[in-house]
Amino acid sequence: MSQAFDYAALAPFLSVHLNNLGDPYAAESTLLNTRALEQEVLAYFGKLWRSTDRKPLVPESFWGYLLGMGATEGNMYALWSAREYLRTQDFTEGAKSSVREEPVVFYSEASHYSMAKCASALGIPTFEDLGNGLYPGQCPVTSDGRWPHGVPTDNGAVDPERLAELVDFFADKGHPPIIVLNAGTTFAGSFDDSPAVWQALCPVLERHSFRTGTDGANRQDFWIHVDGALGAAYLPYLEMAHTQKLTSERGPRFDFSLPYICSIVTSSHKWYGAPFASGVYMSREKYRMRPETHPEYVSTPDTTLCGSRNGLSALILWYALATISPDEQAATAARCTELAAYAHHQLQSISEWHPSFQVHRAPPSLAVRFTRPRPDIFDRFHLSGEGKLAHIVVMPHVTRSAIDLLVDALRSTDALA
Repeated sequence: MSQAFDYAALAPFLSVHLNNLGDPYAAESTLLNTRALEQEVLAYFGKLWRSTDRKPLVPESFWGYLLGMGATEGNMYALWSAREYLRTQDFTEGAKSSVREEPVVFYSEASHYSMAKCASALGIPTFEDLGNGLYPGQCPVTSDGRWPHGVPTDNGAVDPERLAELVDFFADKGHPPIIVLNAGTTFAGSFDDSPAVWQALCPVLERHSFRTGTDGANRQDFWIHVDGALGAAYLPYLEMAHTQKLTSERGPRFDFSLPYICSIVTSSHKWYGAPFASGVYMSREKYRMRPETHPEYVSTPDTTLCGSRNGLSALILWYALATISPDEQAATAARCTELAAYAHHQLQSISEWHPSFQVHRAPPSLAVRFTRPRPDIFDRFHLSGEGKLAHIVVMPHVTRSAIDLLVDALRSTDALA
């Protein structure tokens, strides 16, 4: 999470209860809210993620809301939306589902742990669950037929061909896929290549007579969600920086300019910085769920997960976007990726002191992974770990001097003890 923020100007609002209740675009039911600011923030992300504007409102127009929690809530909402879309007969007017079997969730072995938790809470089987339950020993992508927890990856990014093989196996049995791609994995910070995934996936879906939307139909028999907790905010600015020749690094496309992307989520406290967890969920108007009920008590239909949502989240994110221009964000993205490359280079030099020392970075990732040091160094620098590796994530508040201090500590003779 970025610590480079200052919201002191908003302190007076801490004395006000701001409640954004229900759908941001439905009738307001509370007097003290920030829904106008929430709509401005959503319009900003609609442009940032290259979606269709809401004026005029068309099926491809963006729709979304600001989350009460971080990206995990958005992931939960995406899976819930996908489940209902693939199950129901009249999710959108004039578009009926032809799916007869339960949908199946696919995510990579590098995906955030919340994906399994969300799928379990919603009762949606993952390909591992369904494979172990109905097709033990028949996994097409492992040598022994065992079902892995996630789709295999290559340097942290999902393997499009292995994903397509797994989808093919379940599509052959009538199960529509709910696919989660990553714009910045949790530990490696890797980016799944959405266009490459679609190139491998589309022929599989068509071969099994699943609608892909490529024929102009207003319905499709799949859902692709992008978990961009960090990367969905970082990558667009990096692309701006690349266009401005501030950096040579850039990431793969992941946004709504790709017609097969159904939903995207980001955690606003990660790239922009905030004193508490918050985020943005966005999909298209044609995927907006119909409200379960129209409760008279709150006088507004509610299509969100939490109902009452923290209006301060919208105010804080609106303030961040209003006070830091896109060009400034692009310059920050360029500086961060340059600093991540610097950290990678400096950490590589440690192998002179410790020949077994490993360092990994997959550009344009802001995460640099390296051999886990002894506990006191690990704790001193607030590192995160996974197995025998630790990592740092170069956020806007990180400085070159902080990286140099870490490198100096790792050069000590017993740093890896």
